[in-house]
Amino acid sequence: MNAVRAPAFQHRAAERLEPVADWPRLPADHRLERVSGVAVDSRGRVYVAHRGEHPLLCLNPDGTLLREVGAALQRKSIADDLRGPTPVPMDLRHWLHGLHVDPWDNVWVTDCGRHLIMVFDPAGRLIRTLGEDGRLGRGPTLYHQPTHVCVLPSGEFFVTDGYGNSRVVHYRADGTYVREWGRRGTAPGEFHTPHVITADRAGRLYVSDRENDRIQVFSPAGDLLAEWPGLHSVDGLHLAPDGRLYGSAGLDNALIEFGPDGQPAQVWAEPGCFRYPHGVTVDAAGAIYAAEIAGNRVLKLRRGR
Repeated sequence: MNAVRAPAFQHRAAERLEPVADWPRLPADHRLERVSGVAVDSRGRVYVAHRGEHPLLCLNPDGTLLREVGAALQRKSIADDLRGPTPVPMDLRHWLHGLHVDPWDNVWVTDCGRHLIMVFDPAGRLIRTLGEDGRLGRGPTLYHQPTHVCVLPSGEFFVTDGYGNSRVVHYRADGTYVREWGRRGTAPGEFHTPHVITADRAGRLYVSDRENDRIQVFSPAGDLLAEWPGLHSVDGLHLAPDGRLYGSAGLDNALIEFGPDGQPAQVWAEPGCFRYPHGVTVDAAGAIYAAEIAGNRVLKLRRGR
């Protein structure tokens, strides 16, 4: 849809990001493959979604395995590449995509191959399912390769139904449909692959409109508040506990810290540092985690000089 893309992110950072050595430390039979999402709960436990066997893991803060989540519920499927004019079927595999931990430490995961959202409580029990397994569609209860979820402190939640429907869907805490906005396009308020949604303390919603090379900022009612253009293929977004917004740009092998005006304040993109960071999150101590598709790994990084 965008024949001319924004310039690639270039390394420009006053601080270094240093990987934590020997993190994570997984059993030999738990090999990460195409890591798509990472999220941290209030106790510092790290959730990792990937596309190999044992696709949803809960790690202790030291990187050791606490448990697998929803093992009996995870199934392989075939997702379509919907970026072009014609769907292109991809591999038969687990297609977990986005991860979000809500204010009560429940874990929300999207499965874009099965058009499904699953919610697990802090003990790893399934407590809610949205969508119909294997059935794509558009409406209050159907999705077409949903990408991510964001839950506000009120319990209201927002789904980026990203690949197939290019929309944001708003629900009350009990799952009642409220509204939706967006369609495929390049105009303000339209999307081409709304990839991740995150919220700040004021309730403003930030959506990485990946194929349109921008971030769009909305009110919870869907009013467009700001458009930040010229941001090349931003995959991940996360509002850190200290209020700073972070992003990941897989095509450019970059992590980004954004300023309040939407301009990159720091870009970490040194050659060989990252291999398609697809998801990003930050814990209460300020450690940054990157979920890498091409690197088949999750990194824990600390700031250095």
